[in-house]
Amino acid sequence: MYQEIKEQKSPVNLEELKRGGIIKLKEKDMFSIWVKTSCCNLTSRQLRKLADITEIYARSFILFTTRQIPIIPFINIRDVDAVKSELSEVYLELDPCGPRVRNVNVCYDENICLEAVTNSLSLAEKLEHYFRNPILHKIKFGVSGCKKDCIISRVLNDISFVGVETDGSMGYYDVYVGGRLGLNPFVGIKMARRLSEDEGVKFVQNYFDLLRDEGKVGERSADLINRLGTEKVKQELNKELQEGTPLEPIECETRLKEKVTDKIILRVRATCGEVTSIQLRKIADIAEKYGRGFVHFAVRGSPEIPCIGKEYLESIRKELQEVDLRILDKGIDNIQACFGEYCTESNADTQSLLRKIEGMVEELGIDNMGIKISGAGCPNSCGIGHLNDIGFLGVVEPEVDVDKCTSCELCVPVCKRMAIELKDEVAIIDKERCKHCGECIAVCPFDAIVEKRKGIAVLVGGREGEDTRLGEVIAEYLSEDEALLITESCLRIVKERDVNIATIVDEAGIEVFKEMLVPSTQ
Repeated sequence: MYQEIKEQKSPVNLEELKRGGIIKLKEKDMFSIWVKTSCCNLTSRQLRKLADITEIYARSFILFTTRQIPIIPFINIRDVDAVKSELSEVYLELDPCGPRVRNVNVCYDENICLEAVTNSLSLAEKLEHYFRNPILHKIKFGVSGCKKDCIISRVLNDISFVGVETDGSMGYYDVYVGGRLGLNPFVGIKMARRLSEDEGVKFVQNYFDLLRDEGKVGERSADLINRLGTEKVKQELNKELQEGTPLEPIECETRLKEKVTDKIILRVRATCGEVTSIQLRKIADIAEKYGRGFVHFAVRGSPEIPCIGKEYLESIRKELQEVDLRILDKGIDNIQACFGEYCTESNADTQSLLRKIEGMVEELGIDNMGIKISGAGCPNSCGIGHLNDIGFLGVVEPEVDVDKCTSCELCVPVCKRMAIELKDEVAIIDKERCKHCGECIAVCPFDAIVEKRKGIAVLVGGREGEDTRLGEVIAEYLSEDEALLITESCLRIVKERDVNIATIVDEAGIEVFKEMLVPSTQ
């Protein structure tokens, strides 16, 4: 019944569009388009094309996202085909959603990054062969060149390759399986050590074989682990790795053939990942003039221009100022967000909140690039709110109106937490399991599940890297002003202690940290 009602309201198949990388926004007939990157890089020419598209068909800005791809919001449905045609002129295609392998996340290899101990691009190029594979559910791959794991692959990817150096030997990977955020976050479990490239590809092939033989529709790797057990999955994925699975790389246009020395990676601050068309053209010009003609899309939403000579820094700084951009070299790390208020699943305006917090950081005089803040409009956490010193999620508490409930059961399958069941022909929500995403409210055609309260949840203590940990919720259903108040208290503690919140929580515990907050914020 609900599907019939939905189809009457919408003349297009939203799920089919989503599977093609075209995502509905709240505003009527407006969509966002997800653009695939090659090795998470785009050339200056491609960036200029994106700038043109945003000016002609959208609202003159793009998002640098946690998926390491550009997203163009506010494309009218009637212009989608024209935009796809324009993208094809510079060899760009869309990054689809749904049951597909997503854009491969990767950082820099040893030709650019001094800390890389593997040729991460080479493995990523081989994994590109799986991009078009139809599968039971989405799969995300990540390849990190060292243990720092700048792409946060241990959490953001189903299969994560992390470069390791052992006894002076380079070019090997530890492999983690199960990473994901969202309503059921899971930190990947290490399931293989010191694999070569070809062994890594065989490991991935074993995963696809396991999905074929024992996978279920809708399962991510974390679900597979929970159902089959860690040891069973580990055994299956490590079968006959010595045989390898040789694959020719699908070479990235921007891959460097030689090692670059005495150069730096220039990071540009882009609050909430938003970059205007004018700014995008300036970034493209700088990459072409001072770098190697391409830009890297980083997880935290800051455009990165590799291979920059230090002697050009002040000239670049002045050029960026012309378009109201800054080099990311003081304050805190780039503040990242998701779509925020214009996403159909959003429960909070994260852009508004985070821009005010950026002003607060400047007022407090905090200068520590190790401090990380980000937010997401809902518990799906596309803005990686779980992985920061301070993170935010938009949350809503559902409540069942028993007089309106028709026991249609539409809310039961939509709940990713399996927190809803029918009892005496009425939907019952398990408050302990519920993660307050609001999907059950959205799906109910009879207004039988309604919003009891809504607001912002604050998480603290998240951390990426070798000791990855997820942030813990310390307050929920806050107004923006209340969230700002508790954030200011957290930031004052950070400034006084000069360490990140994860370190404080590790040493003292979350309850002690909460007691450190001023009484008015508790």
